[in-house]
Amino acid sequence: MRRTTILMMIATVLAFAGCKSNTGNKAALTANEWQLKEMTSNNEKVALSQRVPTIILTDTNTMYGFAGCNRFFGRYSTEGNTIKLEPGGMTMMACPDLKFEDQFVKALAAMTSYSVENGELKFTDKDKKMTLVFTKADPKVGVANDNHGCNAAAGFTWSEVKKDCIRLFESGVRMNPVNDPEAATSAFIVFSADSAQVEVFLPNVENHPVLDRRGLPNGGYAWNVEDDDTYNVRQVNGQWIIEQRAQTLYTETPNSVINAVFQGGDGKTKMLYQVNVTFYPNEELAVVTLDDQTYELPQQVMASGYRYEKDNVSLIGKGTEAKLTLPDGKVLNLQEKKK
Repeated sequence: MRRTTILMMIATVLAFAGCKSNTGNKAALTANEWQLKEMTSNNEKVALSQRVPTIILTDTNTMYGFAGCNRFFGRYSTEGNTIKLEPGGMTMMACPDLKFEDQFVKALAAMTSYSVENGELKFTDKDKKMTLVFTKADPKVGVANDNHGCNAAAGFTWSEVKKDCIRLFESGVRMNPVNDPEAATSAFIVFSADSAQVEVFLPNVENHPVLDRRGLPNGGYAWNVEDDDTYNVRQVNGQWIIEQRAQTLYTETPNSVINAVFQGGDGKTKMLYQVNVTFYPNEELAVVTLDDQTYELPQQVMASGYRYEKDNVSLIGKGTEAKLTLPDGKVLNLQEKKK
């Protein structure tokens, strides 16, 4: 009798565990692609766009998604059941649903908590007046590669000046509007390899103007189109700006990108390695390039210096010195090159 009772208690506990929610469970958060089921604002349902928005949250704290017209990408962070979603950039298609898309992306940025329960992902803002409810995405829902073969689902878009598929937050300079520095979406400028041209990616604008470099009478350069006053790109006090008819529209986000070149070896051979590192302070990310290999390393907490790590690859440094550990276990002791 006692054994039967104990078995019944165990069965009850297991049944309860199987039904409980995965509140604050990052593994459940990153297990699926999610498609939007319901959106509320001021506790009232919002009419959704014709094309279903989706979101993917990776276990490396990056996120990608489809907002109803354009693809977006960015980063996120969690602690318990709290979450911070940071949409960083978007593709630039023009669609009838741009008003909803803007509302959706701003809602994402306002979310502060999440739960995963009964196959649904729910985001809620701090005042509990806005919610986003997602279900597991239909595998038939999605956006195929574009005409250039760029994988928009992974945040890639075609750059005319690079003649390649790029991710704007990796290859571009992030710019925020001067009238809204905390805007959820950003503009980006992307330079050609010789800096002779710059391509301008503006939020919710399908066409990406390509501007030519021109010398200024007092020295320096500006990028624009001859006999055209649509856009002008130049540096002011060390920061890039996008202006139109002498009015500044966007300014470079402080510390948006830091490029560094390191040299060093493994101490066992005389071979000298050159390592290029692009730091993205806002995204808490470092992109490390060695020969033809590229590693995206999320930032880790350090008492001093910096540490970026993913899987078996890590970059640890302080000041001008750094140590890079590669997948094969090789450790390179590096020194930053002076510019």
